[in-house]
Amino acid sequence: MYPSPIWIRTWSVLAAGLLVIEMSGLARAALSAPVSRPIRAVLREPLPPEELSLTEEAAEVVVAGPTFTYRVQKATGLVSAVRVVREGREVIASSGPAELQLDQYRFASAFNPGKLVVERAGKDQAVLRVEGTLRDPAQRGPEVDYTLRHTFFNDGVVVSAVKLTPRGELRVERELVYRLSARGQLSHYLHKTRGENGSDAVRGSLPPAGQAVRFTAETSCLQVFSPAAALAIFTDGGALHLSQPKLDTAVVETAGPADGPGRISLAQYLIRIAPGDPPRVLKAGEPLTFRVGLSVAPNRRPHPRMHDLRMFTWIGDEKHPYPTDAEISRVAQFGFTLFQMHRVGTPGLPRPPADEFMRVLDKVHELGLLFLWEENADLMYDSAPGVRELKAKGQFALWQGFNYGGRYTAEMDSYCDLIATCLASPNGLAEYRLANLARMMDRYAVDGIYLDDNLAYGNCTLAREHGHPREVYDCLIELHEMNWRRRELLRRRCPHTVLVSHSTRAFVLPVVCNFDALIYGEGYSFGSLTDYWSYFGFAHCLPAQGMIWPGGQDIERCPASLVYNYDLLTGGGQYSQIDWRLFPHKFPHAKGVTPPEPFYTQAYNLAQYDFGMYESRIWRFVDAADLFAATAPQTFATVYRNQTWGDWLIPVANMANQDVKTALAFHSPEALGFEPHKDYVLFNVHRRLARNLRGDALNAAFSDLAISGGSLQLFYLREAPGQAPFHLWGGKRISERWDASARKLTVSLDGPAGRQDTVFLAGANHGLQLVLAGGAPARFFFDPAQGLVHGQVTFTAKPLTLEAHYSVSGTNRLPHKVAAPASPYF
Repeated sequence: MYPSPIWIRTWSVLAAGLLVIEMSGLARAALSAPVSRPIRAVLREPLPPEELSLTEEAAEVVVAGPTFTYRVQKATGLVSAVRVVREGREVIASSGPAELQLDQYRFASAFNPGKLVVERAGKDQAVLRVEGTLRDPAQRGPEVDYTLRHTFFNDGVVVSAVKLTPRGELRVERELVYRLSARGQLSHYLHKTRGENGSDAVRGSLPPAGQAVRFTAETSCLQVFSPAAALAIFTDGGALHLSQPKLDTAVVETAGPADGPGRISLAQYLIRIAPGDPPRVLKAGEPLTFRVGLSVAPNRRPHPRMHDLRMFTWIGDEKHPYPTDAEISRVAQFGFTLFQMHRVGTPGLPRPPADEFMRVLDKVHELGLLFLWEENADLMYDSAPGVRELKAKGQFALWQGFNYGGRYTAEMDSYCDLIATCLASPNGLAEYRLANLARMMDRYAVDGIYLDDNLAYGNCTLAREHGHPREVYDCLIELHEMNWRRRELLRRRCPHTVLVSHSTRAFVLPVVCNFDALIYGEGYSFGSLTDYWSYFGFAHCLPAQGMIWPGGQDIERCPASLVYNYDLLTGGGQYSQIDWRLFPHKFPHAKGVTPPEPFYTQAYNLAQYDFGMYESRIWRFVDAADLFAATAPQTFATVYRNQTWGDWLIPVANMANQDVKTALAFHSPEALGFEPHKDYVLFNVHRRLARNLRGDALNAAFSDLAISGGSLQLFYLREAPGQAPFHLWGGKRISERWDASARKLTVSLDGPAGRQDTVFLAGANHGLQLVLAGGAPARFFFDPAQGLVHGQVTFTAKPLTLEAHYSVSGTNRLPHKVAAPASPYF
């Protein structure tokens, strides 16, 4: 073998180096190219950690969760500080301890020595017990022995059981009060009483600085909130004794300017004595027991799927209890990601014909959706084994409840025969419910629960038999614990579990804090857009997804043409649907169904599906006036930006009844990611109109928008990537690659299996010869006026590969055809 000439060896080394450089360049390009995960994978990502930690310091015990921190004084046992953060920013900070005060006796006093013991330091729950003695600083009253037992939950709730035992006769002449002051991003208040379920709770905007809102009913929960944060105090002993009927039982007060901005004081009174009235006498040696508590939000970190939790509900009827495979496929093709079955039976025991249930569950999972089993917080099927057993023994009073008059039935479905139970029955009811859920998870791969009637009812008349602390009692503390136990069980068995709460308007923080979505809207419409966000945006503080129930037999409801204004302007994914409305020829039960309703549902659901809400950042109209604003009265806009692909989705909506012309003015486009000298393509998603523009022409492009009354226009923008052709719209883009040497564009697109939709490609000046979908030739067209290539494809269970082959000469070989609007309703 002869040695190579020097020039050959030199060229070999040089070529190898060039190859390494070329390969490393390709590797860098591959690493930098955006790649998305399909929504079915995102839905199944485990929930972020929700664990507690407990650490002991010299003077305090610190209990911390994912977003919150409680500090407890070892000397007194008081919760001395509360801090809550959201995305690294502090949103709530207490201004002092959560204090109990009994006339001149104050827990937060050096006169009151106590001893703290850590009884439990679990990742789900921590328990601290403190025993000590309260002393009157003026030495006028007897010493009072006290016990505090704090139970900290990993959902941000702490329940404190209190026992006060005076060593001598104690005359309470003013008050026993529980209070907390804090600063935070808070805008509204809510006050729930023990006698109602929270739907009728008094609510409103926080008062001006230096003013207060006062309540005189039997207080249960007092909270302040906004879409960013929430803080609640609650008790089972509100208004235990009032010397007069109309004394304050709860107060929310906004501090004056001298106290600094944003400080709010909350107080609940257990005993209240008016000046000159006889005192409440606590006898020596007789304990006074009650519970108080705190709840905070956000109480966990958000899951990226939150705004993609689009829920469909199958209610069915006696003739059609289960959907067909074709109907389930149709639901998936509407862009829903959650399939919830109403009236499916006791958890783990599907209704007859039970073998149909497994077929439905398998089909739902085959299509990539999550399956939710419906359960009631207070009702149980009369056919449930536990109910039948107690009735046979004549002992059902142990569980008996009184909601819906004690029984709920549905005229179109005789299987829907449910009996009321008491939320706080201590007689094995919670354990029976949890055993049902465990059996469900043992038998079926269920992804979560839809909890109906998640309301703290105060209508039980069996207080003694059920061990209620008061005659009128709303079971709030027990309902919270049951909801927490349910979440913990399902998180262990299904790490990606989804829990949905139906609580109507009753956004009572300790009741709903264990849910990933809150559904509302049954039987009513909404007010102004700002009011909708201020109140129903509460879900965002947890954080949870808001869900708008479409209405079944309800006469008053928000129509589909308008509801997507509320939806897309405030975060997306909120409008749910039901079989009665999408299959009206099969089910005649719903009221007010209109022909366009399925078109609106599918069009706006799929737009969110295709954009990828799970990858997106949002600038809502309510927070972004310094960045952009719609110019005409009653018109609004919100901007979404996909953080993987860098593109934008912009709904511009008209909330008025009449048609209007408006413009969208961008005040600071750079803050949204636009650059003045870059090129973009603007696409009207449903009218299917495209135009090229530079970043400095953004305002001109949005200067003349005609929007029908109670509707919106939806715009998509993407930066034009140099001279390469690119995917513009249609299907969820998973990956995209332009091979300049082969003149081939390869795009991977995700969509619901069986969905037929139009895909749009831009940059057609390269001249298209052929488009392959899944390896087979696809019928695509060229719209010469817009320079768009478009064609219909059918999606499959796996992402679809689209290959567009371009000619070297730049000559387009596709037939010409104008891109038509998505439907006649747009």
